[in-house]
Formats: sequence, structure tokens, C-alpha cells
Amino acid sequence: MRKIFLLILLALSVYALWPRFNAEIQNNNVAIVADFREIHQLASVYGINLYETIKNLIQNGLTGLMIGDITGDQAERNIGYAKLFPDDNGTKILIPENNPNKNLLDELIKIRFPSAKYDKSDNTFLINMTIPMLKTVGIIPDIEAIEFAKNFNLPIYYRTAPAPGTLDQGVADSLKKIHELYKINLTSPAGEIVAGFPDVSNLANTIKNLNIPAAMPEFNRQRGAIQFNNLTAPNLIPLHSVTNDEILARNISRPVLTDRLIRAAVERSVRVLLVHTAPQNTGDFSAETFANEIKNLSDGLKNHGFNISWPEIVKINSSFNIFSSLALAGILVYSVWKYLLRLGVKNNFKFDLAFIFLGLILSGAILKFSFIARLAGGLATGFIATEATLLSMELNKKFNIFASFIFAVIGGLCVASFFSVPNYILRLQTFSGVKLTILLPPILVLIHDLQNKIHPEGIKDFIKRPPLWGELILCGILLIAVGLILFRSDNVSFIPGFEAKIRTTLEKILIARPRSREVFIGYPCLILLGYFVNKNYLPKLRELLRLGVVLGFSSVINSFCHFHTPLHLILLREFNGLWTGLLLGIVLLLAVKFIIIPALKFLRPFIA
Repeated sequence: MRKIFLLILLALSVYALWPRFNAEIQNNNVAIVADFREIHQLASVYGINLYETIKNLIQNGLTGLMIGDITGDQAERNIGYAKLFPDDNGTKILIPENNPNKNLLDELIKIRFPSAKYDKSDNTFLINMTIPMLKTVGIIPDIEAIEFAKNFNLPIYYRTAPAPGTLDQGVADSLKKIHELYKINLTSPAGEIVAGFPDVSNLANTIKNLNIPAAMPEFNRQRGAIQFNNLTAPNLIPLHSVTNDEILARNISRPVLTDRLIRAAVERSVRVLLVHTAPQNTGDFSAETFANEIKNLSDGLKNHGFNISWPEIVKINSSFNIFSSLALAGILVYSVWKYLLRLGVKNNFKFDLAFIFLGLILSGAILKFSFIARLAGGLATGFIATEATLLSMELNKKFNIFASFIFAVIGGLCVASFFSVPNYILRLQTFSGVKLTILLPPILVLIHDLQNKIHPEGIKDFIKRPPLWGELILCGILLIAVGLILFRSDNVSFIPGFEAKIRTTLEKILIARPRSREVFIGYPCLILLGYFVNKNYLPKLRELLRLGVVLGFSSVINSFCHFHTPLHLILLREFNGLWTGLLLGIVLLLAVKFIIIPALKFLRPFIA
């Protein structure tokens, strides 16, 4: 009966996940974008033709150009067509008469700065801001860059520079005018603050009304970005780039940078990759070097099955529904029910009926109240990981490792089925279960072990006696380990170099890299635990191995909570984690059995 119930939950989750799976299959285009001004500078430094440089980049995989507004700082450095002159009443902006786009640029200045006064005597616009105040402010669109993109028929990723005070409507209107004339394919606000912050609705609503997709850069710390993304959703396309500041600060090599961009597309469904040229004064970096990097990136993406083409907005026709809520409520209730039985609660018909009724009520509450849905999702991940862990450690049963793995996969799919909606897939809403899956299962397993005297003490005996130094040290180690895992969760910057190399190697060999906690902790601990129990070794320290198994299965469940990662990649990753982890566990077991234990027996007379 239990197997049938789990099969029903699996069927419900697969049905609810089908729209997401279809969207992932169709969402196969990835764009490689570069900054026009960086390319321009690269060509200027080496004295080569800009047209030929861009043409060469396109031939190697460049898909679009990032173009922005010309800021006051750039105009001061003679970038773009605007000239700035100080005035007693502010700053004068001049578009030279010989500029073929003068009429358009004059019109755009009026749109961006409605209070600007036109002086016919010298054909300038006077605005009541000093030149230093205009340093990060957009003056005019980069028409030169736009014309280049138009000539090459390249899609445009346009970044709007911020505006001071209440001039954000001018920024929005300027973007609208550019879109009418040239068609913008993707846009996002530039600078440290979104134009109009804290009210970013002018720019966001304009973009949404024009039906222009908005780029959603990963790990974006821009003030107002969250509000902007929420207002433009679901017309969002994830984007990944690595700034030159980060490249220099973390000493990221160019090959590692390419691998990181590919990983963003493969693992996190990022569909626009922004590639920067190397920072100045960092060695011999030519236009040809940049072209080769783009080619390597393009080839790497093609090897993973991607098309190098401009992406569309992913339209996932999924929402919270009765099938996914039944799957989530069912797996939570089942996992809690199993846990209570493991604690010694007596099972009878009324007990089972109460849990069935609770599951039906909970599924309705999950659909109606969002906070209950979030709480149910967080608790479900914790209890699923706990049940998978305890099931795997039933060492008297055959194939328990595979049964626990299958249960963890079914549980992960049930959770994913409910939260596979645009807001969670685009990471506009944060799933609470990731942290709970790390914190809750170790506590639940420890309570279970003490209650059932697996430790081998009961809860009362453990509380009454004073703690041992070994236990205190063990608790300290576990607290540090859990804290480290929590800190590293979604914190890609806190990964040491040697682990990054291991990850890269595993990705190249296995395509879907298994997670470290499964391969190096969870499954090996399970293999060693079976051997230690069979040989009756170290009964009081086995709890450390049991908690290691917890970390492994918590990691399995967490993989399914990354709703932006393609489902097929998650399943392949977990399968790879299973067999590589078991293989490593067998190797460790052989080392313990034939090297470590004999060595300890040999050394015992000398250290006794």
C-alpha cells in the first residue's frame, strides 16, 4: 500500500512538472553578448578597424551588442557625440552641426531633460546641473553603437543610465523613442541605482508596455533591482557576467571564466552571457584573443546541446494547482507519519485515517495560503531527507540504499512540482526549504537515535549524565560544519581553489557534476557505517557517521529545490552522485579494512 501511495505521488508530481520540462526542452538558445565600448577600445588600442573587429567576433559566435547611454563621464572623455561645457548656470550640451544624427539627438536631449533651455546662438542645451553631477547620468543614447548593431543586424541589449532626482520619466521616454526607431531586444538599468529608486515603476512599466524583455543579472546588488524585476516579471531573461573588478579581486583566469559562463547556462538556465574584455594592463589581450575566447565559449555551449542564437522569454504555463498541492501535502504527511512510527507511535486504522484527512486539508490550505505553502515546502524537504536517511540506515534490509535514493527522488519531485512556477524558477521568490533541509534533518535523526537507543543511550540517560569531552568536541565540529554549509549555500564566492578544480574536472567527465556532500560525505559514511555496525566498532562515535549520511541526503533534496536548474540535469546529477559516492565509500572501506585497522593493531603495543 505504501508503494502504491508513493507511485501516486510520483504520477501527480510528474504531471504537474510537465510544463516546466517542456519549457526547458524548448529554451535552448543562448546569446553571447559583448560591450560595444569595450570592443571599440580594444580596436583602438591595437589600431585595427572596428568594423572588421566586430565582423570577426560575429563569425566566432558573438550574438548581440551591449549598448548604453553616454554618461557625463564618457562625454568628458570624448566618447560619443555630445560635448559638455561648464556654465555659470549649470552645463551646456552641444551636438555638433556636422553630426548626421543631430536632430534626433537634440530631440532625445529634450526628452531626457524636459527643463533644458535651448540657446539658438550656439545651438546648445543648458541644464541646471554641474558637470561633476552628470558623471554617472545618461546624457544621450550611444547612437554610434546602435548604428553598428543595425548594420550588422545584431540584437541590442540596451542599458539605461540613471537620472538624477525625478527625471526618471525622461529616461523611460528616451528608451521608448530608441525602441521605436531601432528596436531594442533586451534592456536593464545601468549604474548602482535603478532610475527613480525607490519608485522604479516609470521605467519598469514603460519596458513592460513596450514588451521588451528585461535582463535579470545574477547576483545583482543594484539598489532597486528587486523592485524592478518584480514589476517587469515574467518578461525576464536571466543574464550572467563577471565584472572586471571580480576578475581582478579573485584572480580568475580566462579559461576558468569561460567555464563559469558555460556552467551558468547549463546549471542555472541562464540564456544571455555577457563577456567582458580583459581589464587593462593585465597582459597581452588582443582583439584576436577575445575572438578566440568567444569561439571557445560558443563551442563549449554547442557541445552541451545549445544553439548560439538570441533567446526568447521562457513562458512556463504552470501555476499552483491541485495536482502539485496534493503531491506536496502527500509527501509531507507521509514523511511525518513514517517518522512518528519510527519514534514508537502505535499504528492503527484511526491513526492512518487521521493522516489521510490531514493531507487533504493541507493540500487545500497550501493552495489558498502562500505562507502555509512556504512552511509546508520547508518542512517537507526536512522530513523527506530524514526519512530517506533513516531508510538507508536500515542495514538489516537488502537494497535499502537504492530504496532510500528512490524515495528521496520522489520526494524532491513532489516539492519541485509545486514550486515550479515562474516566480520561483526566476528566483523572484526565495524558497525557505534550502536552509531547513540542512538544519532540521540532523536534529530529527538525533532525536530518533536517542529515542530508539541507537546511540546507544536513551534521551533520559543522555541528559542525566555529564557530557564527555569527545562528545563536546564532536558537537563543536558538527556546529562548525553546519555553519560552513549554511554559509556556502548559494555563496559561490566561498569555494576554495582546489574544490573549484575538482568540480570542473567532474563536470568535464560526468557532464552533470555530483554534489560534494553526497560524494565525499553522505554515501561514504553510509558504507562505513554498515561495516562498523557489522563489526561492532566504535558504537558511541557511529552517530558522527549517521549525521554524515544526513548531510548527503539533505543535499539530494536540496538539488530539487534549485528550481532554475533543468530537471534532467538534476536527475543525472543525483544518479552520478549515487554511484560515485558508493564507489568512493567502497574505496574508503577497503582502506579502513586492509590498511588503517591493521596499522592500528600493529602500532598498539608501541603506544599502549
